[in-house]
Order: sequence, then C-alpha cells, then structure tokens
Amino acid sequence: MKNDKDLLHDLHNYSANINTREIFLHNSLMSDDNQNPGVEYKMATAFIKNIRVLEGRSSDPIKIHMQSIGGEWADGMAIYDAITMCKSHVTIIAYGQAESMSSIILQAADERLITPNTYFMCHFGSSYGGGDFQNVHNWMEQDRKFLHVMMDIYTRKCVDGEFFKDKFNKKPTENQVKQYLMRKLKSGDWYLSAKEAVYYGFADRVVTSW
Repeated sequence: MKNDKDLLHDLHNYSANINTREIFLHNSLMSDDNQNPGVEYKMATAFIKNIRVLEGRSSDPIKIHMQSIGGEWADGMAIYDAITMCKSHVTIIAYGQAESMSSIILQAADERLITPNTYFMCHFGSSYGGGDFQNVHNWMEQDRKFLHVMMDIYTRKCVDGEFFKDKFNKKPTENQVKQYLMRKLKSGDWYLSAKEAVYYGFADRVVTSW
C-alpha cells in the first residue's frame, strides 16, 4: 500500500489514484502563452493510459473528476471513445465548468454528475481552415460531419430529459430533440446552470456530497 507522499506524487504527476480508481481529467501545465490549453493531446494521452491501467487491474467502477474549458475535437473524442469502450462502470463528476468539448466528454459516462456551482455550455464550436479553395471546402464538409456527431451525442442523452418530456407531453423522438437543439445552438453559446443541465438531460444529477 502506498504512503501519503507516494499517493500525492501519483495524483500530481499522473492525475490518477490507483487505489481508489479515480482519474483527474484536467490540465496540469499551462501553454506557452500561460493560457489554459483545455483538452489537447497530452491530456488525452495521459487519460487513455490511466483508464487502461485501471481497467486492466479490475472491472470495478472508475470515477473521473473533470474540470476543463473544452478544447480540441479529435483529442476530446479520443477521451470520449476511451470512456465508452471501458468495461468498467464510469462516473464523471464535472467541477467548475463543463463547456464545449468537455460537455461532450461528460456524455460518455455511465453516470454524469455535476457539482452545484458548475456551469454547462454547449455550442457549434470554432472552425479554422486554410489552404486553397478545395482544401477549405473539404474541411468544411468534415466539420459538418463533426457537428452531426456532436448533435447525435447530445440527442441520445437529452431524449430522456425532463424538459423535453414536458415540452412534448410525452417522450419525444430523437429527431424532435435534435431539431430543438440545432435551433437553440444557432443563437450562439448556450449556458446552463447545474440544475438546468440536469433538466435538459445533459447530466443525471447534481451532486452535493462526496
């Protein structure tokens, strides 16, 4: 059994506690311009290693503590896929903010928890393309595919949200939910409180104790 100093070393250097099967999904280092880089390849690589180690040890539940401003699509989806493919029951607790890419990652968990003062934000995201006309056109087509992947992820979870049951007076179809979400996001960044995120179906419940 590791002593307290060794446990703290693992937490701060590897963002994981093997004994309690907890992973801490956040950035430990700032970017070169001293800004929080959000979800990026270093975070994704470390996370995938950690979840695979825990999954390899046993099938017991895994708890992920997440605090992130969002970030890169490809790196975020690498994390999303690692969670959905994990054989263990995975719980994510969102702290502070669950926005942009991290709001998508949250949907991968078997249980999605959010702390009382955490805010949730989803949007169409940012897109950057360069090169000649054809390359820009091809990237726009790919970006459109990403958009529909994101909307499908949200829709599959929100279809069970109380808001949509209240709105349609019954359990809605996935198409009804997706069309509503598409219209909502056309207005720009959509911010929700923790309770609102649960009401719409983006989270399962607000957690008030450890």
